[in-house]
Amino acid sequence: MNLPSGTVTFLFTDVEGSTKLLHELGAERYGEALAEHRRVIRKACSGYGGVEVDTQGDAFFLAFPTASGALAAAGEATEALATGQIRVRIGLHTGSPLLTDEGYVGQDVHRAARIAAAGHGGQVLVSASTVALLGTDGLRDLGEHRFKDLSAPERVYQLGERDFPPLKSLYRSNLPIPASSFLGRERELAEVVELLRQDTRVLTLTGPGGTGKTRLALQAAAESSDSFPDGIWWVALAPLRDPSLALSAVAQALEVREEPGRELADLLVERLGGKRALILLDNAEHLLPALASEVSPLVRDTGIPTWLVTSRERLQLQGEHVYAVPALEGDTGIALFLERAAAAGSPLEATEAVRELCLRLDNLPLALELAAARTVLFSPEQLVARLAQRLDLLKAGRDVDPRQQTLRATIEWSYDLLSDPEQGLFRSLSVFAGGCTYEAAEEVCGADPDLLQSLLDKSLARRRTDEAEQPRYWMLETIREYATERLEEVGEVEELRDRHLSFFLEWAEEVEPELKRASQLEYLERLERDHENLRAALDHGLHSSGDVESAGRLAAALFELWDIHSHYADGRRWYGAVLERRQATSPPVTAMTLSAAGTLAGRQGDRGEAIRLHREAAEVYESMGDDRGAARAYCGLTFDLLSLGKVAEAVKAGERSVSAARSDGDPWTIACALAALAGTKEDQGDQREAETLLEESLRLFTEVGDGRNRAIELLNLASMAWRRGSLERAASLLADAASSSQTVGDTGMVAAALAGQAEIAICRGRSDQARLRLQEAISLAQDRGLRTELSRCFFLVAFLTDDATAARMVGAADALLEEGDVPPSDDFWQESLRLLRLRIDRGKLGGVVDAWRRRSLDEAVTEALSALDELEPDHDEEPGSSGK
Repeated sequence: MNLPSGTVTFLFTDVEGSTKLLHELGAERYGEALAEHRRVIRKACSGYGGVEVDTQGDAFFLAFPTASGALAAAGEATEALATGQIRVRIGLHTGSPLLTDEGYVGQDVHRAARIAAAGHGGQVLVSASTVALLGTDGLRDLGEHRFKDLSAPERVYQLGERDFPPLKSLYRSNLPIPASSFLGRERELAEVVELLRQDTRVLTLTGPGGTGKTRLALQAAAESSDSFPDGIWWVALAPLRDPSLALSAVAQALEVREEPGRELADLLVERLGGKRALILLDNAEHLLPALASEVSPLVRDTGIPTWLVTSRERLQLQGEHVYAVPALEGDTGIALFLERAAAAGSPLEATEAVRELCLRLDNLPLALELAAARTVLFSPEQLVARLAQRLDLLKAGRDVDPRQQTLRATIEWSYDLLSDPEQGLFRSLSVFAGGCTYEAAEEVCGADPDLLQSLLDKSLARRRTDEAEQPRYWMLETIREYATERLEEVGEVEELRDRHLSFFLEWAEEVEPELKRASQLEYLERLERDHENLRAALDHGLHSSGDVESAGRLAAALFELWDIHSHYADGRRWYGAVLERRQATSPPVTAMTLSAAGTLAGRQGDRGEAIRLHREAAEVYESMGDDRGAARAYCGLTFDLLSLGKVAEAVKAGERSVSAARSDGDPWTIACALAALAGTKEDQGDQREAETLLEESLRLFTEVGDGRNRAIELLNLASMAWRRGSLERAASLLADAASSSQTVGDTGMVAAALAGQAEIAICRGRSDQARLRLQEAISLAQDRGLRTELSRCFFLVAFLTDDATAARMVGAADALLEEGDVPPSDDFWQESLRLLRLRIDRGKLGGVVDAWRRRSLDEAVTEALSALDELEPDHDEEPGSSGK
């Protein structure tokens, strides 16, 4: 298709009343009439150089190289269709659109379509730009009109002198001309338009400053104009300070003059009564609640008119429908930023920096527009780097509403309208990271239901309900930063953060015992939802306030969360920070920190560090006479020593752990100690005693409801069952362990269970099943940095693959072994390693092993997963057969 370029005249057609005509004629006769109409239009347009750009349903989109040709074709087509049953409206508009591989791009296309849609069947409308090339001969001046794109009024002409009904334009409207085009929000626009067309009496669009409520309301009003033939009127309430002036503003917009001896409200009722009109009250929040009392009689007494309101809080009128306007979606936000930047003279691409900038600005339209205005001076990368000071940096042009001179002004507009108690709560809520529960807001900020509801109504705070149906309250980050500034200005920051730390410390210590009981999962989820608050509290205690003791207590209380949910690196970082300041902590806090840090170090395979930390923790506990703490520290030490094959030292540590635990009497601690001692018995070859100890440990963990440690004991018992040759029991125990671990969110144990299931599948010759389990286990282990499980998986992959791949996997596993990560030191692994090395030596692949010892872990994981993908399913070979 050879489309004309440069100055092009577009012609749009549309069939008037097509649905009604289809019903009247029936499908067959309507189809015949539609086909004839298409033939006529195509013949007329092709005769004057028209090119068919698109056809949708009963509508045509054509492009002409000349305006005269387009007008002649429109006239000929209209005359030919005049005696038929199909009546077509046609619109012409001339412009210089961008021509791309996908067709025409630009506002001229939309303008032509809008002009055509405003006409009636048999009418040809011509834009002023087209008339400028043609002259006015044969054209009738219809005056200035505005269309649904809300652009400036444009003079429109009609071909011929025939009379038609008034154009379906915005001629009965005072809607302002937006400073920018409407981008995105197709879903929100459609929803609001539909609500307006459903005879909604009062529709209030709510949201914080800068969300784009006004722009959405204006576009929705324009798109709904067909539903309001008696007019659409915009009433600007922002300049008002006295609510009693609201009716005067409405009267002014409708050009209703006050009359002596008559109430203005009565005059407005008289003017609007029974009218299909739309009144848009823009920026109403600062006049509430008095405004609601002023407007209520009009809503009640006028009957038919619809009231569309933008406000940061609802009016609380009877029959009011509230529509919460969200921030822009990601791609739309980026598109808005790029368009505004281009308008400012800075054409940009959608780079990663642009994406980050839009994300950091919460995709708030006002924030994006203000940021785009600064691209004349700063690159997106520089803007991202300066976001810490963004409330001062982003300044709009001088011709913008004073409330929007800066992003700060937009938020200040809401803040200044608050009462003193509301301002205090607004400032205080900024202390929370990621939102909070009502109980937290009440305790830390002194919130009460009325104050909090007021902030919600004013869109300065938001409410969401989590998976447990527990409401949480939060702020958009941009608003929260402003609230923090105000908090700092009044000198309340340290006091609020101290209270924040105290609240979460008390709560975490109250919750900590529940993490070892049947309620474990519920409380772990609650802690996870407040993880950002917990981190903020730790940071304050360790840095701002210097309350290292409280921070250490809080970190100790969070051990189960970090351990069970595999937040190992995060936990170790906080414990390391506490230990760096250990001179400011009490012996109990120091001991708890050492022990917890040791366990997490062990989880990440840092065995040497784990042993050092656990030994030091045990010494501190023993110096205090704390049997329970000492038992737990020796328990961790036992496992660390066993992992390095130091069985004799592990036996001593295990025995000391059980002795201290039994002396203390706590069932959970006893269960842990028994499990540790069982490991030493197993390594000494006393399988019966080891299994007896594990069964008692499993019973105790089950009784207290500790799902995670129950899963660990199931894994250990499965290993013993496997060694006895009871593969069915082992498989059953592993399935139970995987389910229990998944329930408490312990991905490390899930990976261990999956690896165990892969071992059994290999022993049974079911390589397809082994492949699936290993793929899952490797992915989980890589994601969480579980080096021990990765080394184990690499060895298992070696058993399933050819000699060269096996050599690569052994080299990768050896690299982890050298760093202190080893698979279980039992007879199976000793024999397995021996067989693997025989294969490698026989194949003279020692160089491959050495090379892969130096490869990165990511490369090893990629190789393992690739090798598993290439395996043929359903191998029936036993381990060791065919060279494996």
